[in-house]
Amino acid sequence: MNLVWLSANKLGHELLKEALKIDGISIDAVITLNEDSKTVMYDGISKKKWYDLGIKVYEIKNINEEEDLIKSLSPDYIFLCGWRQIVKKNILDIPKKGTIGFHPTLLPKGRGPSPIINSIISGFKDSGLTMFFISEGLDDGDIISQEKFIIRKDDYAHDVYEKVIHSGKRLIKKNISLLAEHGYLKRKPQDEYRATIFPKRSLKDNKIDLENESIECIYNKIRALSRPYKGAYLEKNGEKLIIWKAEIKK
Repeated sequence: MNLVWLSANKLGHELLKEALKIDGISIDAVITLNEDSKTVMYDGISKKKWYDLGIKVYEIKNINEEEDLIKSLSPDYIFLCGWRQIVKKNILDIPKKGTIGFHPTLLPKGRGPSPIINSIISGFKDSGLTMFFISEGLDDGDIISQEKFIIRKDDYAHDVYEKVIHSGKRLIKKNISLLAEHGYLKRKPQDEYRATIFPKRSLKDNKIDLENESIECIYNKIRALSRPYKGAYLEKNGEKLIIWKAEIKK
């Protein structure tokens, strides 16, 4: 079983380390972003950490321009985790058995961008990580497995991120072991009637509006946009004050 790992962030690196512990599969290559890529990863890691794993590493600029490279690797599966570029059909069609991704919500709830940020801002009391087959649609591919976790009222973005990592390790341990044993993974279609889509965010959405946002809304925004993200901010006379932590006093 030949796997290719496509990632440019901490989550992908942690899950790859977990996958390497499992017998019966071969991870022949890691594909990550090079310094010329314009893609910003808030949770990116140093290139050295990829090379330290002892696997062949390819640094690229745009995955959709690397069709020849992917074909030369002849993967059964591509595992995609922490990759902000949209992967197009010409790449998705190359692996013999599919491309598998990870999305930090319990799909079909919370499809779309910035899932950790949007989950906290929306006041979710729980969320999770979904392992699923990637299709051309927006996070609408068949589900392989899910892990649920609680979002506490005092959890910040980095707390939820760590819960995502722990959930991902459990998913990897369970499902790659099954893959090594059986050669395939069970899948089930998503329920489109339950699907919700998060809005796309811009930097201006990070601004705190003291006049029009409730205390709870402001508190959730501060938690959601804390590190590794850019932070919620107040603005006065053109100056920005970033707020990293908050507490509601009663």
